[in-house]
Amino acid sequence: MPPSRALPSLEGLRYFEAAARHLSFTRASQDLFLTQSAVSQKIQALEQHLGYSLFHRLPRGLRLTSHGERLYAGVAEALGLIGATLHQIGDEALAGTLKVRVMPSFATKWLLPRLTAFNQAFPQIQLQVDADLALPGFKGDEIDLAVTSIWTDDARLSQRHLFEDLIYPVASSALLERCPLHDYADLANTTLLHDSMPHAAYSTNWDAFLSRQGRYDINTRGGCAYSRADLVLQAACSGQGVALVRHSLCADDLRQGILQRPFADVLHDGQVWLVCPQDYVERPRVQAFSEWILGEVGRHLQERRELLGA
Repeated sequence: MPPSRALPSLEGLRYFEAAARHLSFTRASQDLFLTQSAVSQKIQALEQHLGYSLFHRLPRGLRLTSHGERLYAGVAEALGLIGATLHQIGDEALAGTLKVRVMPSFATKWLLPRLTAFNQAFPQIQLQVDADLALPGFKGDEIDLAVTSIWTDDARLSQRHLFEDLIYPVASSALLERCPLHDYADLANTTLLHDSMPHAAYSTNWDAFLSRQGRYDINTRGGCAYSRADLVLQAACSGQGVALVRHSLCADDLRQGILQRPFADVLHDGQVWLVCPQDYVERPRVQAFSEWILGEVGRHLQERRELLGA
Protein backbone atom coordinates (compact mmCIF):
# COMPACT_ATOMS: atom_id res chain seq x y z
CA MET A 1 0.00 0.00 0.00
CA PRO A 2 1.53 3.37 -0.99
CA PRO A 3 2.21 5.81 1.85
CA SER A 4 -0.41 8.43 2.60
CA ARG A 5 0.52 12.09 2.48
CA ALA A 6 -2.16 12.88 5.06
CA LEU A 7 -0.92 13.25 8.62
CA PRO A 8 -1.79 10.28 10.84
CA SER A 9 -4.03 10.79 13.85
CA LEU A 10 -2.56 12.23 17.03
CA GLU A 11 -4.01 9.26 18.90
CA GLY A 12 -2.06 6.82 16.72
CA LEU A 13 1.15 8.79 17.26
CA ARG A 14 0.58 8.74 21.04
CA TYR A 15 0.28 4.95 20.93
CA PHE A 16 3.42 4.72 18.81
CA GLU A 17 5.39 6.99 21.18
CA ALA A 18 4.46 4.85 24.19
CA ALA A 19 5.33 1.60 22.40
CA ALA A 20 8.62 3.02 21.11
CA ARG A 21 9.55 4.40 24.53
CA HIS A 22 9.02 1.04 26.23
CA LEU A 23 9.80 -1.17 23.22
CA SER A 24 6.80 -3.16 24.37
CA PHE A 25 3.12 -3.16 23.39
CA THR A 26 2.26 -4.59 26.80
CA ARG A 27 3.94 -1.82 28.80
CA ALA A 28 2.55 0.79 26.43
CA SER A 29 -0.94 -0.58 27.00
CA GLN A 30 -0.43 -0.21 30.76
CA ASP A 31 0.59 3.43 30.32
CA LEU A 32 -2.43 4.10 28.12
CA PHE A 33 -4.92 2.03 30.17
CA LEU A 34 -5.75 -0.10 27.12
CA THR A 35 -5.42 -3.73 26.16
CA GLN A 36 -2.25 -4.98 24.51
CA SER A 37 -4.21 -5.99 21.41
CA ALA A 38 -5.73 -2.50 21.09
CA VAL A 39 -2.25 -0.93 21.06
CA SER A 40 -0.95 -3.52 18.60
CA GLN A 41 -3.89 -2.92 16.24
CA LYS A 42 -3.45 0.84 16.43
CA ILE A 43 0.26 0.52 15.56
CA GLN A 44 -0.56 -1.75 12.62
CA ALA A 45 -3.09 0.80 11.37
CA LEU A 46 -0.45 3.54 11.67
CA GLU A 47 2.07 1.44 9.73
CA GLN A 48 -0.50 0.80 6.99
CA HIS A 49 -1.25 4.52 6.83
CA LEU A 50 2.44 5.40 6.55
CA GLY A 51 3.31 2.56 4.17
CA TYR A 52 6.28 1.22 6.13
CA SER A 53 7.06 -0.76 9.26
CA LEU A 54 7.97 1.00 12.48
CA PHE A 55 8.99 -2.02 14.55
CA HIS A 56 10.77 -5.30 14.13
CA ARG A 57 8.60 -7.81 16.00
CA LEU A 58 11.07 -10.05 17.83
CA PRO A 59 10.47 -13.10 20.05
CA ARG A 60 11.50 -11.09 23.12
CA GLY A 61 10.13 -7.68 22.38
CA LEU A 62 10.35 -4.91 19.81
CA ARG A 63 13.10 -3.05 18.00
CA LEU A 64 12.57 0.15 16.06
CA THR A 65 13.22 0.13 12.33
CA SER A 66 15.28 2.98 10.89
CA HIS A 67 12.04 4.74 9.91
CA GLY A 68 10.69 4.04 13.39
CA GLU A 69 13.75 5.61 15.04
CA ARG A 70 13.41 8.78 12.98
CA LEU A 71 9.68 9.02 13.61
CA TYR A 72 10.09 8.38 17.34
CA ALA A 73 12.60 11.20 17.69
CA GLY A 74 10.25 13.65 15.99
CA VAL A 75 7.05 12.44 17.70
CA ALA A 76 8.60 12.42 21.19
CA GLU A 77 9.83 15.98 20.73
CA ALA A 78 6.49 17.15 19.29
CA LEU A 79 4.37 15.53 22.01
CA GLY A 80 6.69 16.97 24.65
CA LEU A 81 6.24 20.43 23.16
CA ILE A 82 2.45 20.00 23.00
CA GLY A 83 2.38 18.85 26.62
CA ALA A 84 4.55 21.75 27.78
CA THR A 85 2.41 24.25 25.89
CA LEU A 86 -0.82 22.85 27.33
CA HIS A 87 0.69 22.90 30.82
CA GLN A 88 1.75 26.52 30.38
CA ILE A 89 -1.71 27.50 29.14
CA GLY A 90 -3.26 25.66 32.10
CA ASP A 91 -0.95 27.45 34.53
CA GLU A 92 -1.89 30.80 33.03
CA ALA A 93 -5.61 29.96 33.36
CA LEU A 94 -5.10 29.01 37.02
CA ALA A 95 -3.02 32.04 37.93
CA GLY A 96 -4.87 34.53 40.12
CA THR A 97 -6.84 34.85 43.34
CA LEU A 98 -9.41 32.39 44.66
CA LYS A 99 -11.49 33.56 47.62
CA VAL A 100 -13.15 30.82 49.65
CA ARG A 101 -15.54 31.41 52.55
CA VAL A 102 -15.31 28.73 55.23
CA MET A 103 -16.96 28.17 58.61
CA PRO A 104 -14.42 29.58 61.13
CA SER A 105 -13.86 26.49 63.29
CA PHE A 106 -13.89 24.21 60.25
CA ALA A 107 -11.29 26.46 58.63
CA THR A 108 -9.05 26.30 61.71
CA LYS A 109 -9.28 22.60 62.50
CA TRP A 110 -9.99 20.89 59.17
CA LEU A 111 -9.02 23.07 56.22
CA LEU A 112 -5.88 24.91 57.30
CA PRO A 113 -3.85 21.80 58.19
CA ARG A 114 -4.49 20.54 54.65
CA LEU A 115 -3.73 23.73 52.73
CA THR A 116 -0.01 23.07 52.42
CA ALA A 117 -0.86 20.28 49.98
CA PHE A 118 -3.13 22.59 47.98
CA ASN A 119 -0.52 25.35 47.81
CA GLN A 120 2.13 22.87 46.66
CA ALA A 121 -0.18 21.48 43.97
CA PHE A 122 -1.36 24.90 42.76
CA PRO A 123 1.34 27.49 43.52
CA GLN A 124 -0.10 29.81 40.88
CA ILE A 125 -3.38 30.20 42.82
CA GLN A 126 -3.41 32.90 45.49
CA LEU A 127 -5.87 31.46 47.99
CA GLN A 128 -7.77 33.77 50.34
CA VAL A 129 -9.74 32.14 53.17
CA ASP A 130 -12.64 34.20 54.49
CA ALA A 131 -13.76 32.76 57.86
CA ASP A 132 -17.48 33.42 58.28
CA LEU A 133 -20.58 31.36 59.04
CA ALA A 134 -22.88 33.29 56.70
CA LEU A 135 -23.55 32.03 53.18
CA PRO A 136 -22.04 34.72 50.94
CA GLY A 137 -23.69 36.73 48.23
CA PHE A 138 -20.77 35.58 46.01
CA LYS A 139 -20.68 38.33 43.39
CA GLY A 140 -21.47 41.07 45.88
CA ASP A 141 -19.02 39.67 48.43
CA GLU A 142 -16.44 38.76 45.76
CA ILE A 143 -16.45 35.16 47.02
CA ASP A 144 -15.74 32.34 44.56
CA LEU A 145 -16.63 29.31 46.70
CA ALA A 146 -18.06 28.53 50.12
CA VAL A 147 -17.62 25.54 52.41
CA THR A 148 -20.76 25.71 54.51
CA SER A 149 -23.34 23.81 56.52
CA ILE A 150 -26.12 25.85 54.91
CA TRP A 151 -28.17 24.40 52.05
CA THR A 152 -30.45 26.77 50.19
CA ASP A 153 -33.18 26.14 47.64
CA ASP A 154 -31.58 28.29 44.95
CA ALA A 155 -31.25 26.86 41.45
CA ARG A 156 -28.62 29.48 40.63
CA LEU A 157 -26.18 27.77 42.99
CA SER A 158 -24.14 24.61 42.55
CA GLN A 159 -24.29 22.78 45.90
CA ARG A 160 -22.06 19.72 46.10
CA HIS A 161 -22.42 17.53 49.18
CA LEU A 162 -19.06 16.88 50.81
CA PHE A 163 -19.99 14.75 53.82
CA GLU A 164 -22.23 14.25 56.83
CA ASP A 165 -20.41 14.89 60.10
CA LEU A 166 -20.49 12.98 63.38
CA ILE A 167 -20.97 14.29 66.93
CA TYR A 168 -19.74 12.66 70.14
CA PRO A 169 -18.40 13.62 73.59
CA VAL A 170 -14.65 13.95 74.16
CA ALA A 171 -12.37 14.69 77.09
CA SER A 172 -8.66 14.87 77.71
CA SER A 173 -6.78 11.83 78.96
CA ALA A 174 -5.81 13.74 82.12
CA LEU A 175 -9.43 14.56 82.93
CA LEU A 176 -10.56 10.97 82.45
CA GLU A 177 -7.82 9.74 84.78
CA ARG A 178 -9.01 11.93 87.63
CA CYS A 179 -12.71 11.65 86.77
CA PRO A 180 -13.62 8.36 85.03
CA LEU A 181 -16.81 8.48 82.98
CA HIS A 182 -18.62 5.14 82.78
CA ASP A 183 -22.15 6.47 82.31
CA TYR A 184 -23.70 9.77 81.27
CA ALA A 185 -24.73 10.24 84.91
CA ASP A 186 -21.02 10.66 85.70
CA LEU A 187 -21.07 13.95 83.77
CA ALA A 188 -22.41 15.48 86.98
CA ASN A 189 -18.91 15.02 88.45
CA THR A 190 -17.20 17.17 85.85
CA THR A 191 -17.71 20.34 83.81
CA LEU A 192 -19.71 20.41 80.59
CA LEU A 193 -18.33 22.56 77.81
CA HIS A 194 -20.93 24.20 75.57
CA ASP A 195 -20.91 25.67 72.06
CA SER A 196 -22.91 28.86 72.54
CA MET A 197 -22.85 30.16 68.96
CA PRO A 198 -26.47 31.31 68.49
CA HIS A 199 -28.52 30.01 65.56
CA ALA A 200 -25.52 28.26 64.00
CA ALA A 201 -26.45 25.17 62.00
CA TYR A 202 -23.09 23.62 62.83
CA SER A 203 -23.26 24.12 66.61
CA THR A 204 -23.61 21.18 68.99
CA ASN A 205 -26.12 20.89 71.83
CA TRP A 206 -25.87 18.60 74.84
CA ASP A 207 -29.64 18.34 75.38
CA ALA A 208 -30.24 17.38 71.74
CA PHE A 209 -27.46 14.77 71.82
CA LEU A 210 -28.55 13.18 75.12
CA SER A 211 -32.20 13.03 74.08
CA ARG A 212 -31.16 11.05 71.00
CA GLN A 213 -29.53 8.57 73.40
CA GLY A 214 -32.76 8.37 75.40
CA ARG A 215 -31.17 10.11 78.38
CA TYR A 216 -33.51 12.77 79.71
CA ASP A 217 -32.21 12.45 83.28
CA ILE A 218 -28.97 14.38 82.78
CA ASN A 219 -28.74 17.99 83.96
CA THR A 220 -26.82 19.94 81.30
CA ARG A 221 -27.10 23.35 82.95
CA GLY A 222 -23.97 25.11 84.11
CA GLY A 223 -20.47 24.53 82.87
CA CYS A 224 -18.55 26.78 80.52
CA ALA A 225 -19.73 28.18 77.19
CA TYR A 226 -17.69 29.33 74.21
CA SER A 227 -18.90 31.10 71.10
CA ARG A 228 -16.84 29.00 68.68
CA ALA A 229 -16.45 25.26 68.32
CA ASP A 230 -12.66 25.43 68.07
CA LEU A 231 -12.58 27.20 71.45
CA VAL A 232 -14.74 24.45 72.95
CA LEU A 233 -12.31 21.92 71.53
CA GLN A 234 -9.27 23.74 72.88
CA ALA A 235 -10.87 23.88 76.32
CA ALA A 236 -11.42 20.11 76.19
CA CYS A 237 -7.81 19.51 75.11
CA SER A 238 -6.58 21.50 78.10
CA GLY A 239 -8.66 19.40 80.49
CA GLN A 240 -11.27 22.00 81.40
CA GLY A 241 -14.21 19.65 80.92
CA VAL A 242 -16.14 17.33 78.61
CA ALA A 243 -17.07 18.69 75.19
CA LEU A 244 -19.57 17.64 72.57
CA VAL A 245 -17.75 18.09 69.27
CA ARG A 246 -17.78 17.23 65.61
CA HIS A 247 -15.43 14.59 64.29
CA SER A 248 -14.20 16.83 61.49
CA LEU A 249 -12.86 19.24 64.10
CA CYS A 250 -11.39 16.83 66.65
CA ALA A 251 -10.09 13.99 64.44
CA ASP A 252 -6.42 15.01 64.70
CA ASP A 253 -6.59 15.43 68.49
CA LEU A 254 -8.31 12.06 68.81
CA ARG A 255 -5.78 10.34 66.56
CA GLN A 256 -2.87 11.84 68.52
CA GLY A 257 -4.34 10.71 71.85
CA ILE A 258 -4.85 14.26 73.15
CA LEU A 259 -8.57 13.54 73.41
CA GLN A 260 -10.49 10.35 74.14
CA ARG A 261 -14.09 9.26 73.69
CA PRO A 262 -15.53 8.26 77.06
CA PHE A 263 -18.73 6.92 75.45
CA ALA A 264 -19.25 4.87 72.31
CA ASP A 265 -22.35 6.74 71.11
CA VAL A 266 -22.05 8.67 67.85
CA LEU A 267 -24.66 10.93 66.31
CA HIS A 268 -24.75 11.49 62.55
CA ASP A 269 -25.47 15.19 62.24
CA GLY A 270 -24.40 18.19 60.19
CA GLN A 271 -24.00 18.31 56.42
CA VAL A 272 -21.07 20.06 54.77
CA TRP A 273 -21.54 21.56 51.31
CA LEU A 274 -19.33 23.10 48.66
CA VAL A 275 -21.29 25.97 47.13
CA CYS A 276 -20.74 28.40 44.27
CA PRO A 277 -22.81 30.06 41.55
CA GLN A 278 -23.60 27.74 38.65
CA ASP A 279 -21.76 30.03 36.24
CA TYR A 280 -18.57 29.74 38.35
CA VAL A 281 -18.37 25.93 38.14
CA GLU A 282 -16.25 25.80 34.96
CA ARG A 283 -13.75 28.42 36.12
CA PRO A 284 -10.29 26.80 36.28
CA ARG A 285 -9.47 27.95 39.82
CA VAL A 286 -12.88 26.87 41.11
CA GLN A 287 -12.48 23.49 39.38
CA ALA A 288 -9.00 23.04 40.85
CA PHE A 289 -10.12 23.73 44.42
CA SER A 290 -13.28 21.63 44.03
CA GLU A 291 -11.39 18.58 42.77
CA TRP A 292 -8.74 19.01 45.45
CA ILE A 293 -11.18 19.27 48.37
CA LEU A 294 -13.18 16.28 47.11
CA GLY A 295 -9.97 14.26 47.24
CA GLU A 296 -9.27 15.49 50.77
CA VAL A 297 -12.81 14.61 51.84
CA GLY A 298 -12.34 11.08 50.48
CA ARG A 299 -9.20 10.65 52.59
CA HIS A 300 -10.93 12.17 55.63
CA LEU A 301 -13.83 9.71 55.38
CA GLN A 302 -11.48 6.75 54.91
CA GLU A 303 -9.51 7.78 58.01
CA ARG A 304 -12.80 8.21 59.90
CA ARG A 305 -13.88 4.67 59.03
CA GLU A 306 -10.53 3.34 60.21
CA LEU A 307 -10.68 5.34 63.45
CA LEU A 308 -14.35 4.99 64.37
CA GLY A 309 -15.79 2.38 62.06
CA ALA A 310 -18.41 4.99 61.07
